[in-house]
Formats: sequence, structure tokens, C-alpha cells
Amino acid sequence: MSSPTTSQTTLLTSHKGVDLHAATALLVMKDRLEGGHLLDGLFRCELHTFWGEAGGLSIARLLDTGRYFNPNKHHYGHFELTLDGPSWLDEALSGNLLNPQWPGLPEGTDLDPTDGDGGDLYDRLLGGAAADGFTAVDVVSYPQGQDGPILSGVLWRLVIRGDTEASLEIGSKLAVASHRKEGLLVNPHMECWQATAR
Repeated sequence: MSSPTTSQTTLLTSHKGVDLHAATALLVMKDRLEGGHLLDGLFRCELHTFWGEAGGLSIARLLDTGRYFNPNKHHYGHFELTLDGPSWLDEALSGNLLNPQWPGLPEGTDLDPTDGDGGDLYDRLLGGAAADGFTAVDVVSYPQGQDGPILSGVLWRLVIRGDTEASLEIGSKLAVASHRKEGLLVNPHMECWQATAR
């Protein structure tokens, strides 16, 4: 028997200027957390995602609603992902690896293709691809028990000096607040989270 197909639409928004949340967190993490000396950069996107056409939702509606996107402050990326089986956002998956296909294929953006190197949209929203010798660790978090047709959360990118396996472990410890000297971005008692190294 085949699994049901899940179609997911995701809107990612990033700040056009300096993201003060990310800039402040970067300084604190580098200065106060174990492994922080390996952190080279920190970037953030807000994410809003829904499945199918629940409640008549569409990317156009999200882009027209100031709660999700402010064209004066944000750049955006629209992504579509189709998977067989349950949603990657199942709360039982908290703490596991993020699906490597997430957020899916790019479908639209306000970014000019001539801006920057014109590379992958997902990377462009998150400060660009990691340089040689560094690994991008992406951490998605969202509140536990969130209901409604739209699920909102935060996508953090930590740029860590080192190889993929070691960087994923360090990035997860820097992100998830599990001990006094570990984690600043995710409260695992209130939020679900998943991470991957790219």
C-alpha cells in the first residue's frame, strides 16, 4: 500500500538590512557558549508553511498579509515540496534530521537574479553558501502544539568551521538550549526542532 502524498507550500522571509536578532545572538554565542569560537556566521528566516489548499490559502494571500511579509523589510522565497508519507513537521520527529529535500523547489522570489552570485535561492536568503572549510547547519524550530492551517516558525543557519558531521553536532549544541552553556536559539521544552548540515 502506498503512503499518501503530502504537498507543502513554504514562504521564507529574510531581512533586507541587518537582522539585529541574528547579529546579537551571534555575538553572545561566540563569546559565551561552548563551541562558539567555531561559529563564523548566523542568519535567520521566518517561515510560514501550509499543506494543500487548506482554508483557501495561497502564497499570494500570505504575501498580501503584513503579518507574514513586509516588502519594505523582507526578501522572500516561495518553495513547494511534495513528499510521500506524513509531514516532516510531525512533532514526534523533534530533534531528528531535517528532511534534506526541505523546503522544496523554488517557485518565486522578489530577489533580482542579477543580485549577488545568482546562486541557489535558499542559500541566498540565508547569507549565501558556506565557504570552503565551513559547513552550513540549518535548524528549523516551531512552537509545540501549534494548530491552524498555517504553521509558523524560524529557520536559523549557523555557519560552522569544520566538516559536516562535527559541524552538525556543534551547531545543534549552539542552537538548542539543553544546558547552561549550550544553546540560545531553541527552547526544546516549548519548541520542536530539526537540523541538517548542508
